[in-house]
Amino acid sequence: MRVLTAEIFCPKGVLKYLKMKLTIRFICFLGLVIACQSIAQDYFPLSVGNTWIFHSRDGSQERLIKIVSQEEGLEINRNGRKQNRKIQAKLDSDTVVVYDQVNSRAHFLIRTPKGLNQSYMVQYKKRKNGKIKSTVYTYELEQLFLPQLVRPEKKWNTSGHRLGGKKAKAETLDTRFKVVSTETLKVKSGLFHRVMRISEESDHLRKAGKKTLLNYIWLAPNIGPIRYKTINEEIFELTEHRLALGVETKDYHLPTVWGRLKFQSTRLRN
Repeated sequence: MRVLTAEIFCPKGVLKYLKMKLTIRFICFLGLVIACQSIAQDYFPLSVGNTWIFHSRDGSQERLIKIVSQEEGLEINRNGRKQNRKIQAKLDSDTVVVYDQVNSRAHFLIRTPKGLNQSYMVQYKKRKNGKIKSTVYTYELEQLFLPQLVRPEKKWNTSGHRLGGKKAKAETLDTRFKVVSTETLKVKSGLFHRVMRISEESDHLRKAGKKTLLNYIWLAPNIGPIRYKTINEEIFELTEHRLALGVETKDYHLPTVWGRLKFQSTRLRN
């Protein structure tokens, strides 16, 4: 007995049309998936010298984000020379540092096939006497600062331990990241499309108890960070940037003393 096929019920022309339609839909779907997954390098260009300048919404404060060499990153942490020796002993030669004045910290990163891995993070805090305290967190194995592929609803976690003795190691910093949305965003420096808004929720665990903090970062393709919302609800927006392969908008030199920049508010030039 002959097995009936679709050709008995559908003319060859109709079958050909249906196959073509399914192929087009598959290609569109594949293109959508690729468009929704963006490479980390595009959203946070990690070349030494890349610089982003931010101002608060009222224009009263200026902050700097800059990619520096690991040597310069260690020089910034001048009051933590013992910490620096421990850090330097474990750093890969390709490690660079994201010097972040907006959040008062520095990230030691290296590019890998899985994304931008973080080995150390230094958190800075100004004491009442005016001196700067630095707390170093170490991240074991491969822990991502930013995955190779980012897309809406993408989540990843990091867990860091404070660098130091037994008491220090009991202090941890557990962070949960999530790509909240893809947006079109207008900031002081212009209009940006396909911007990834990423939440960063951190649990600071120590003997005194747990403290949870929340902040946000907006990343634009081929540009990097364009907006920050800090744990204090302050909003900083990109006003100027200079990338290693881009056009220089202004040359900002990085001083080796953190406090000289971080804790001094500067007015916008008229």
